[in-house]
Amino acid sequence: MKRLFNIGSGLFIFSIVPILSWIVLSYVLGDSRIANVFSITYAIQFIWTIFKVIFASGANIRKEREGDKDAVWNSIFWGSIFAIIIFSIPIIFVDKYIAFFGQDVDFYRDYVIYSIALLFEQVLLSFIIEKLYFEDKEKLANTHLIAFNLTTFVALILFSAIIPNTKIALAIILGILLIYLIGLFVWQFEKFKISFTFFKNIKYVSGDMVTAVFFMIVYLFGYKNAFQAGAEYIDALNLVALCTDAQWDTLGAFDTVARVDIAKHRYEYKKEMKNAYLFTIIVMLTSIIMTLALTWINGYIITIVLAYLAFQIVGMMLDTYSSILSIYTQIEYSPKTNTIIQFSTLIVRTLISTFLLSPFCTDIGQIVQSVLLIIIYHIIRVTRYKVVDGRLTIKNNKDKNLKQEGP
Repeated sequence: MKRLFNIGSGLFIFSIVPILSWIVLSYVLGDSRIANVFSITYAIQFIWTIFKVIFASGANIRKEREGDKDAVWNSIFWGSIFAIIIFSIPIIFVDKYIAFFGQDVDFYRDYVIYSIALLFEQVLLSFIIEKLYFEDKEKLANTHLIAFNLTTFVALILFSAIIPNTKIALAIILGILLIYLIGLFVWQFEKFKISFTFFKNIKYVSGDMVTAVFFMIVYLFGYKNAFQAGAEYIDALNLVALCTDAQWDTLGAFDTVARVDIAKHRYEYKKEMKNAYLFTIIVMLTSIIMTLALTWINGYIITIVLAYLAFQIVGMMLDTYSSILSIYTQIEYSPKTNTIIQFSTLIVRTLISTFLLSPFCTDIGQIVQSVLLIIIYHIIRVTRYKVVDGRLTIKNNKDKNLKQEGP
């Protein structure tokens, strides 16, 4: 549980500071529309996820499983290059992107460009943070997460308040953060051989990669539907997203623990599953408290807010079970099976989120997928796996079982 809190606290800070930045900035500059930048660029967060799982998580797992010492830094090298190219695309077409959501292009342009550029810099940071997690250096990783995000928060509020030109203020902030990242890269750098072997990383994270791609589609079109439902729904959706997104990221702590320990053959399934549920309950309570507090402060329509919140809370509880089994299936049993499961259930979720004409379309799609995943992974859990001395093993596979016993 201590590791969950160590990693979870870092992930929470990594996620909550940008959220608080938009909320506080909207109050400082006296325009509530600024907070909506978070929802407008929400779908692009999953581009960040795609890069993280392939070039960070996948690389570190491959290093542990295949003993490729060049895997991590070779992946960081190529991941950085591809990230520059991919994140440049929405910046180049930023006006069309904002217009897609039916929002004021002139008002949001500078803030959306900043948000996308910040996500790019967070990709670079995630490469180093994931490396430190796999080296069991959670405290050091959290130190850099805190330093980076506090710098982001303070600089955004300070420079936005004292520099009248928004473009200059935001450019200075991004420049400061880039200098920090360059220093971090130089400090952690290790010699490596450049090759195209990063494609091998996908084997270990294909399910997560497919999920991230579909999530980007889901929230791109789903949020567009919600934005067209009216101001009261936009406000409620943005508020709940602000109050639960950091918690969802925090829940990634037990995913990280599972990836690291399964990769190193030391995962204690029975113990960690209990810890994961306890951790989820704590995170759920913080989501409820934050949402209710901000609803009262801002005077939003409570019924709409509670509806959005209920979907998120139920989703958190449902996903705990299937998330851990998904990671185990991906790494230990069958990457192909896990990818097919994620792909098929995400098609259902995407269809619901895209074509259901309701401001709650993304939430309904989420719950439907969560239920399907629990059913499927429970069937696999009962028919393919067994628990031996608290550890999850594969039935009728002596080699896998011996590996899983580990140190």
